[in-house]
Amino acid sequence: MGTYSSVTRVGAYEPFDLQVARGQIDGHSQIEIFGYSAAIGATAQGPMWEGQTQSGGLYTPPSTAAALVLVSSSASDTTALSVRIEGLSATYAPVVETIALNGTTNVTTTNSFLRINAMYVTNGTNVGTITAKISSTIYAQINAGIGQTQMSIYTVPAGYTFYLAYVQYDAAIGFTSSAYMTGQEYNKDNVSGQITVTQQTVFVQKQETRFIVPVAHTEKTDLQFCVKASAGGPLTASCYAGGYLIKDPD
Repeated sequence: MGTYSSVTRVGAYEPFDLQVARGQIDGHSQIEIFGYSAAIGATAQGPMWEGQTQSGGLYTPPSTAAALVLVSSSASDTTALSVRIEGLSATYAPVVETIALNGTTNVTTTNSFLRINAMYVTNGTNVGTITAKISSTIYAQINAGIGQTQMSIYTVPAGYTFYLAYVQYDAAIGFTSSAYMTGQEYNKDNVSGQITVTQQTVFVQKQETRFIVPVAHTEKTDLQFCVKASAGGPLTASCYAGGYLIKDPD
């Protein structure tokens, strides 16, 4: 149904980024992707997330949508503590659910999830490690005391396009070390099945890329921002990426 208006079309002077962050432009939202891992090795490229191991490897999302089972490793994370899950349904439609924990007792979501883009503790600090599983497989995790997932993983909802504006990698490698990191963006288009590896870069401590023209990622595309060490490990690395999620015209 036409094109959504932005700051440049309506003649406003407030910066476009600020308008998006304030929710003032229909069909536009800000996306921030943050990943962290202290288990980066030299075996294979993989995204930074709580379930990553030194052997690396890509994150494997659920093959079918299913209810999630959440549990904490601490009995102190009682029903007073809730977790907000932001993900996608079987049709890649956005789905959000907030569920109260019950300590070390499993709790199950009402909704089924095909993807998990993020989880947040909404009303306190988690004492234990919170996991979200389908069957025995962990698909998302909040480490103790952190309050949110740290996953350099994101899937574009159906009916939207994600415009990547920047990517920043950081690694705990000293300048006197001969080791280095290789970063790359792994994309899988779940409509066409096409897989692409882009934005490959080599860095020692930090690499920041800002795109003059944001890079478009179409609906139902899985993004994984990956790193691998040149040697040794485990090493610590993080990734901070973001951009704009814009609703496609009807």
